Amino acid sequence: MPNASRGNRVVCAIVGLSTTVLGLVTPSISAQVCGVPTAGDCLLVHETPGCADAACCSAVCDIDPYCCTTQWDYLCRQMTMDAPACGVLPPVNDEPSGALFIAAGLIPLTTVGATDSTDVSIPASCGGLFGDEIRRDVWFEYRAGRTGTVTISTCPSAGDDVGAEFDPILVLRDPGTLAVLACNDEAAGCGGYAIVSHAVTAGERLLVQVGGHDEYIGVGKMLVTESGVAPNAPVNDLCVDALEVTVEVGVDVAIPFDLLAASRDDASCDDALVDIWYRIPAQGVAGEWTLEICGADGVARLEIARGDCSGERVCGALVHCEEGDFPEGAEVVIEVAADEPTVVRVASVSRGVGVLVAGFVAQPACPADITGDGDVGAADLSLLLAQWGVPGDSDINGDGDTSAADLSLLLEAWGPCK
Repeated sequence: MPNASRGNRVVCAIVGLSTTVLGLVTPSISAQVCGVPTAGDCLLVHETPGCADAACCSAVCDIDPYCCTTQWDYLCRQMTMDAPACGVLPPVNDEPSGALFIAAGLIPLTTVGATDSTDVSIPASCGGLFGDEIRRDVWFEYRAGRTGTVTISTCPSAGDDVGAEFDPILVLRDPGTLAVLACNDEAAGCGGYAIVSHAVTAGERLLVQVGGHDEYIGVGKMLVTESGVAPNAPVNDLCVDALEVTVEVGVDVAIPFDLLAASRDDASCDDALVDIWYRIPAQGVAGEWTLEICGADGVARLEIARGDCSGERVCGALVHCEEGDFPEGAEVVIEVAADEPTVVRVASVSRGVGVLVAGFVAQPACPADITGDGDVGAADLSLLLAQWGVPGDSDINGDGDTSAADLSLLLEAWGPCK
């Protein structure tokens, strides 16, 4: 089993004791190992005593002095779960609704802070030997990259770093109904670690539930491997094959995207994401594009090329937004000339999906006509002077300030708009 025994260790605590009795730690010893920055994370097992969070460390060592005299082992870490001073929070994927999106590869996991699901019974098909409950579980959402078979393993023999600090149970579930599709508790020859396989179709989604027996928690890594037939790459996988989209001036358009089988091509932004490409034709008038991503499965980014793939590039921020939510930095705003097309790189995690939202607003044909009455005159001059020194509608040249440069443009355009 993954957890090691402490043997016949005696655990006891006397609050306020200032001397060592029956192996209990004195306050002076506790002070030496609690709160020291190099002592180690209280939520991670380490061979040295104590941990870096002084309050959490003291709370645990008051219960179990071994944690401050010998080593911070898995039982010390286990006690942080119930110690208010430790402030352990549930992981983001504690519930199915917060499942972390994954593809093939080595996937880190932690059940530290995890709570129990409503139903803790282990499915009968799991074949376990050490109890009938799955506790302290976390959730992942897997999307198949091939039509064939997916195998998820926590068996150390599967590869470097694969395994867990606890006895893992793996359950594959339908993402809509949570019905059990496959399950494993004790894989043959893996010393208590689990391996589960299931037939999949490229693009299919599964929920992966990972938990342990009793209340034991820990960190680990599981290996997700795929076999079978990969789908064709998207038609707009390359920048030179950017898919043209039609956008109506003044109307936002939502463009669903799918990165299944996509690669990374011609990107200049500093990221490791895969991508697909879109081309938005020139609108015939100068204006401003606002481009946004929402509903992405994982971190996403926009990259803009002016004109064509060889044009000047603009990199947006790395964002992770849920459907309907545009966090700060999720949008890219860019001004374009009347005859200037735009090429858009939509980048995200492998086989992720989301929505690109594009909107175009035309610049006024007569930017000095601040009032919009078709004539540059005294009313426009009055507004410009009223907004002098600040950004606003009177910032004709768009430099972020209303100044003499804007006044000069207004006077040059004096009279009816052409």
